[in-house]
Amino acid sequence: MTDPRLENHAVGVELQIVELVEQRERAAVQERHEDVARIQQEIEALQQEMTLTAEVIAGEPDAEPPDLPEPPDDDQTEARLNPF
Repeated sequence: MTDPRLENHAVGVELQIVELVEQRERAAVQERHEDVARIQQEIEALQQEMTLTAEVIAGEPDAEPPDLPEPPDDDQTEARLNPF
C-alpha cells in the first residue's frame, strides 16, 4: 500500500505545475522572455519531481521517495480541528 502522503504530494506538485504553466503563458504574452525561461526551468524541475514521485507510487525498485514532512501527531491534529 502506498503512503497517502505521496499521492497528496503528487497532486500538490501537479497543481504547482498548472500554476506555473499559466504564469509562463502570461509572461510569454507580455514578452517577458527572461521570466519565461526562469518559469520553464521551474516547470521542468517539478516535472522531474512528479516523475520520481510517480515511480515511487508505482513501486519502481530503484525509485527514491521525495522528502516529505512527518505526519502530524493525532492529538495535535484533533486539537487544531476541535474548536472546543
